[in-house]
Amino acid sequence: MKRKKAGKGMALILAAAMTAGLLGGCGSSAKTSAVDNTAVQDKETAAAEAESGEIQKVRYVTPGNEWSDQAYVLEQVNKKLLEDGMNLEVELIRIPWDAWDQKTNLMLSTGEEFELIHVMQDLKSASVLRSQNAIIPINEYVDKYPHLKEVMGDFWSDFTVEGEILAVPAASTNNISKDYGRVYYQQEVFDRAGCTIPQTIDELLDDAVKMQKMIKEETGKNVYCWPHQLNSVPDWMHRTYDDAPFTVENTLGLVRIDQDGTVSSWYESEDFKKDCETYKKMYDMGLLHPDILTLDHEFQASEGENGRFLFGFDTYTYPAMEMSLKKNTGNTLSDFVLNEELGNYRFFSIFNGNAVPSSCKNPEAGIKFLDWLYSNEENYRLFTYGIEGRNYNIVGDRIAEFVKGPDGNNTWHYDEWQMGLIDYKLFEEGISEKCLEVETQPMSGKITVSPIIGFTFDQTPVANEIANLQTEVIASIYPIKFGLVDYDSHIDDAIANLKAAGMDKVIDEYRRQFEEFRGQ
Repeated sequence: MKRKKAGKGMALILAAAMTAGLLGGCGSSAKTSAVDNTAVQDKETAAAEAESGEIQKVRYVTPGNEWSDQAYVLEQVNKKLLEDGMNLEVELIRIPWDAWDQKTNLMLSTGEEFELIHVMQDLKSASVLRSQNAIIPINEYVDKYPHLKEVMGDFWSDFTVEGEILAVPAASTNNISKDYGRVYYQQEVFDRAGCTIPQTIDELLDDAVKMQKMIKEETGKNVYCWPHQLNSVPDWMHRTYDDAPFTVENTLGLVRIDQDGTVSSWYESEDFKKDCETYKKMYDMGLLHPDILTLDHEFQASEGENGRFLFGFDTYTYPAMEMSLKKNTGNTLSDFVLNEELGNYRFFSIFNGNAVPSSCKNPEAGIKFLDWLYSNEENYRLFTYGIEGRNYNIVGDRIAEFVKGPDGNNTWHYDEWQMGLIDYKLFEEGISEKCLEVETQPMSGKITVSPIIGFTFDQTPVANEIANLQTEVIASIYPIKFGLVDYDSHIDDAIANLKAAGMDKVIDEYRRQFEEFRGQ
């Protein structure tokens, strides 16, 4: 049965990979497309229109579904923009998660016109998008808004490559790197199954089996363990390795960086083999979903929010998951790490930001909107939470009750991980003290800092190789990584495919830039 499902997964993942390759190729050749040839003229026209006071659109492309009160809230936001003398009109273009990659690749490669796009560094980084000429540097526009520059502070470095600012950071939380290796679970389920906090990977798997067996007896259904994304690095395992901590680049997973600055090939390492052996064991035990390679992000999120999971690896972060789980199941979200003695590991600052696409005729419009958004608490709360008394109510110090619609979802509450600012953030009524501390307080205790902090890889010199590898990693590595196929029988062919796609050239370029960064 599992082999049949694995075969189905392989077919679907290869089809997805071919689609991604085609679209990625379009993006990488955009520098010679018609988009750039008309962009300068269009931007000059848009600048003249902006100076005349004509209303400028800010079409913001983001992942997720719409809210029931979205039209009304945006109407009020646009009314406030006019009252404040901003000649801007915001329009949200929400794209469901299962269509995000395909739709945005198409929009960017064909030069569809819009003003802002959300960037997730752990899925497709700003430097990848820049290397494909899909987004533009925004230095000259950011320089016009000193408050925006100031409010994001040191976070600009996460989106700056070779002096080019590629996106406005989303500084929505102090829960930065705190989730390194964290394993999330439901306290009540954990306790009922007779589990205790594991100290090793094998003990963790034993606990997962206990919970899965109990839930199957109670409900007749199987539930599973979940990684954050297929490209996510299993830091929960890495904490237990003898050479921890180390950093694995988390977009394609090609590069490993040790604490002494050594750069090496991750997929050719013994530690990657350990990852695969553990996931293979979990897959064969039925602890990973048999169709893990083809299930979309929304399915996984729904499983988590409704308590249908055993462990979430680096994935179910506070506070949204805590509140959804409590509301839907009454269960408490808890967490632990293996090898607690290792302490905290700061390996990144911010994963999320908002960029300006190359097709945009008026690049300043999006930056001007973000400056307005972060200029005061009133503007931020209007866009993020909607209308007080209609979409939310303040019930305490930075605590709010968010109004639900007939479907049980918030009538409006914009995704703060996409554009939030921690200084203005409200938290949902019922949030735990632990969650508030995680979100608002800086990291403390024993902290090891990765040498990659402050470094951003410029992928432009290897843009074609990156585009090819995006397809090849999905097709060749993911089935091995998650245990659908055996490591020993397939890794040699997989590495050969990666090398043919340009892996060595990418790693060498990464090493060159990183050594240059270290020497500064």
